[in-house]
Amino acid sequence: MKYILFFIIICVALFFIFRFLRKYKVPKLNSLVMVTGGVKCGKSTLSVHMAISTWKRNVRATKFGNFFRRLFKKVEKEIPLLYSNVPLKIDYVPVTRGLLLRKERFVYGSVVYLQEASLVADSQLIKNKEVNNELLLFFKLFGHESKGGTCILDTQCIGDVHYSIKRSLSEYYYVHHLTKWIPFILIAHVVEDRYSDDGTIIKTSQDDTEFTLRKVIFWKKTWKYFDCYTYSCLTDDLPVVEQTKDGKKLKDLKSRKIFSFREEFNKVGDEDSEKENFA
Repeated sequence: MKYILFFIIICVALFFIFRFLRKYKVPKLNSLVMVTGGVKCGKSTLSVHMAISTWKRNVRATKFGNFFRRLFKKVEKEIPLLYSNVPLKIDYVPVTRGLLLRKERFVYGSVVYLQEASLVADSQLIKNKEVNNELLLFFKLFGHESKGGTCILDTQCIGDVHYSIKRSLSEYYYVHHLTKWIPFILIAHVVEDRYSDDGTIIKTSQDDTEFTLRKVIFWKKTWKYFDCYTYSCLTDDLPVVEQTKDGKKLKDLKSRKIFSFREEFNKVGDEDSEKENFA
């Protein structure tokens, strides 16, 4: 009897394991990798994880290969480096304008991480022909010129990035959300979509997004490598607005003035009418 019970437990355990594995995904990274998603959805966390893990894997593979190259007195390969446009709490090389414009080169086999790629080069950056041409060559030929390197970018919307990126991209990862409550691990819920050269996003499934999500699991220590609010220093020193109104004393909740940068909208309503609400 106990053997039958043990067999049933094993079968149930295997059922749930295989059911979980069907939703588990190991991202397949090519030379150019794009990660998109809404504000604070976890796209940078996933991107940093992929960048660091890929770099460490490339370093191990190169050192292993160089061991045999020394034995056979062959030319050793360069040890890959990690490049980033934001500070990382690990050995990294800051990305320069010269690197992106192909005036300087990366160490072969390296990994390049570009956070908020649309800030680096957006869809409106089309006036400088030289910059456009160099960026197009940079992304189109990255796999060749880096000799097997990987460039990982993240952005909120794929339509915002420079056309040279979109011209060089096919598949990309969309992060729906990040599960954070489990001890020691993070789970990124992602969808792998395709981007066509006519500027449209091709959905790989017609189902609701949440039914097509796959799980990417990695360690929470990824958070130690970067500051998820890295650009907050741009506004930290600005005056703080913290004047709170007592909404409980309002007579009604009508907006008698439209808050807008358009001056004609600002003239709508009586500016003193707000004071009447507190009478």
